[in-house]
Amino acid sequence: MQLLDATNAEAYLRRKRLLAPDESVVIRELPGGVSNVVLFVTRPVEPDFVVKQARAQLRVAAPWFCSVERIWREVETMRICTKLLTDSSTSPPIPISTPELLFSDTDEFLYGMSAVPNHVTWKQILLDGEVDDRVARSCGWLMGRLHGGTWGGKGLPNLLHDRQFFDDLRVDPYYREIARVHADLMPAVDRLIDSLDRSICCLVHGDFSPKNLLVYEHGLVLVDFEVGHWGDPAFDIGFFLTHLVLKTFRAGDDFPKYLSLIVAFREAYADELCRLTSARDLHEVEERAAANLAACMLARIDGKSQVDYLTEPQRMLVREVTRELLLKSASSLDDVIHQIHSTLSENRQR
Repeated sequence: MQLLDATNAEAYLRRKRLLAPDESVVIRELPGGVSNVVLFVTRPVEPDFVVKQARAQLRVAAPWFCSVERIWREVETMRICTKLLTDSSTSPPIPISTPELLFSDTDEFLYGMSAVPNHVTWKQILLDGEVDDRVARSCGWLMGRLHGGTWGGKGLPNLLHDRQFFDDLRVDPYYREIARVHADLMPAVDRLIDSLDRSICCLVHGDFSPKNLLVYEHGLVLVDFEVGHWGDPAFDIGFFLTHLVLKTFRAGDDFPKYLSLIVAFREAYADELCRLTSARDLHEVEERAAANLAACMLARIDGKSQVDYLTEPQRMLVREVTRELLLKSASSLDDVIHQIHSTLSENRQR
């Protein structure tokens, strides 16, 4: 397997006849990739495209490995998500789409997809202090569509029933890692992992976060599907809300406007999921999401994939809150959000 980069990718693309012989291109590596090489190919006439190749060793400080076969899981999950978005029964405030698959190479564990022009990740927009409830509602609608549209496993191929990649990329480096760092949390973490194994309901994206939502002039594009599997939707909720909550901790006195995003997301998610399943299903998922939110937050502080935008006092505050929530076995998403709000309010008054 040849690992591509910005210097050797052009020769590869020409060898595979994915570029015209006389076509000039500019290739640059997109930042932020931990588990993959992602190259943006700019063309003078034809549409730009992106090449994505799996890495066996992830680019983090701690040793972290995962089979490059996961690239085919990503392709299959992306196809399913694309199909789910063809249902026009309801629509989000902002249009949402997925990339178009252009080509794949089984020998080099890579594929090509359509590029999103002039985009910014929603993560960067949030870090810049811009808050838009419409984006949060669109995310809630999208997650509700992915979960509700595959409830009971309908339409999911056997390939997605294998959760090994989810274990390698999420359960172990996130949940088991915080139990290794905080030994007293091991019983709570064991219960959480057991819950994930017992609550198999629908398609789980596994990496639904602001960095994987690209914002451009025509709407939003969801990317990064390599952790997709048939599993517990409570993980997606906890994982996604973690990113909003951590930015709430970062916001200082502006934290209420970030909490409003959580409200907007949950309302839109509830509407779409209940339309496709039931209010009882929603209630049970949100109950399980409480522990996932607390554990994911702590994992971004003390796990293998740590956020880099919090100060040490902010990290300590997150650690304090999440440890308490896990030790007390928080069973309500409302209670978790209330505890976070109370903590931030008290901290502002000091």
